[in-house]
Amino acid sequence: MNKIVSTASFLLAFTPLVFADSNSPFKEVAGKAPFVTLSAEESKSAKAKIHPFISSSLEQPADYDGGFFELNHNYPKTYDNHTGLYPWQKVTNSGAITTENAYDYVMALKEYVAKDMHALIYDKNQPNNANWFQSIWLGTEREPIHGMYVGSGFPANTLTDQNLDLTTYVYTLYDKRAAKTLGDIWGHNFDQAMNPTITKKTTQYAEGSVIVKFSFITPCGSDWKPMTNAAIWQIYAPVNSSNGTAKSSTSTCKNRGANGDGSTPVLTNVYMMQFDIIVKDSKAAPETGWVFSTLVYDKDAKGKDAWDKMIPLGATWGGDPDIINLKYEALTPPVKVNQNLKQNWINMNTPEYARSTLGWDGRLSGPNDGAVVTPAWTDDIYYHKGIASAGCIACHSSAQYPMTSFLLPASTFPPQTKQAPLSSDPSSASLVLAKPGSAIWMKWFQSRYGTAPMGPKTTSGQLPIALDYDMVTAFKAIPMWQAAKQANQQ
Repeated sequence: MNKIVSTASFLLAFTPLVFADSNSPFKEVAGKAPFVTLSAEESKSAKAKIHPFISSSLEQPADYDGGFFELNHNYPKTYDNHTGLYPWQKVTNSGAITTENAYDYVMALKEYVAKDMHALIYDKNQPNNANWFQSIWLGTEREPIHGMYVGSGFPANTLTDQNLDLTTYVYTLYDKRAAKTLGDIWGHNFDQAMNPTITKKTTQYAEGSVIVKFSFITPCGSDWKPMTNAAIWQIYAPVNSSNGTAKSSTSTCKNRGANGDGSTPVLTNVYMMQFDIIVKDSKAAPETGWVFSTLVYDKDAKGKDAWDKMIPLGATWGGDPDIINLKYEALTPPVKVNQNLKQNWINMNTPEYARSTLGWDGRLSGPNDGAVVTPAWTDDIYYHKGIASAGCIACHSSAQYPMTSFLLPASTFPPQTKQAPLSSDPSSASLVLAKPGSAIWMKWFQSRYGTAPMGPKTTSGQLPIALDYDMVTAFKAIPMWQAAKQANQQ
């Protein structure tokens, strides 16, 4: 087996997105999971100084006729007073979310953010909104038009009827209540950003905090039918290795990035596939404190525009640790949704592509996310068709500082790879996950509150600090800060 990556190598947004130095052993894992790319470790190796407040390290393209992304890090220092119930709390009567009321709960969340999100999608002259904030430290990852960064890369046939490789681009926003926590951690000036306050108190989000994430993909509707008439953004970015649309001579998509390459940014169209909303609601989800929800694009849904056609794929608010289903249909993608799950709801009236990469036993994981690992090992069993593992809330539950657990239920930390049976080809290596249903595997399927770290303890015997399910802070911002700090010291 080949060991891979150091602790600081793991980064991601909502969806699992891991970065590492191309010269490190971690490069062996490239292509073994959809979330592998390069970043913080590369910056460390280059001893590159990274400024926390850069909007984008790419120049603004002269031939773009709209507005440009501006990092909003003027984080509030106090919470806004809120009286009464939030719209989603009215659905539950300030009680628990259930599989019966989950659809209405998610639709209430969508309506709550609709005005601002609709404007961001369709007004190219206003790519910024004063009501929403972003994390610092990500400027070297962001493109300059919408502030998007690479989410995942999926080889052809990962999703239903997907004939070309695709790249996803994501954009995460925090509302004013959530942004208060960003300020508590990173402060409000350069010196504070270089010396963050990462404690059990500062890392917790207030009730009612809302965080959203856009996920756009490279294929248009003519290359992949599910994206017919989807919302379009233009981004300015290099072409990634998984951008099959740009590399295909048969693609009929407009502005598909065909003139770009891995180092040359070009204006490229991307298409909205997924939209995530998570909310801190400890009354609805008393065991975890959070409700995660995902909307997906349905070209056949009713509505006057693509935003209207973003429909709920599902919601999850816990790990359902008491339901351990080890049948083939629960582990081999596309999995069958277990209707006995009590902390998970999946809308079966969604396009087939949206349900092709659900997590173990049908736990929520959107098509942008990385629950499915193909191929994969679990102990001594090789799954050539892949295996469905940690969904949204399971993966987010590993958010802690320092990181001592992988994003997926790996058998070791750092995780390992192993070549396919009877193969001498190093490129056949795939991730080694824990045995499904084992004690290690089940660590990812608990219902912990946001103050409880996944663990295990560090080498010094200390438990990590739980980061309240915040992926951006845990796996993007903190490692980039660490890289910047090391570069400045050197």
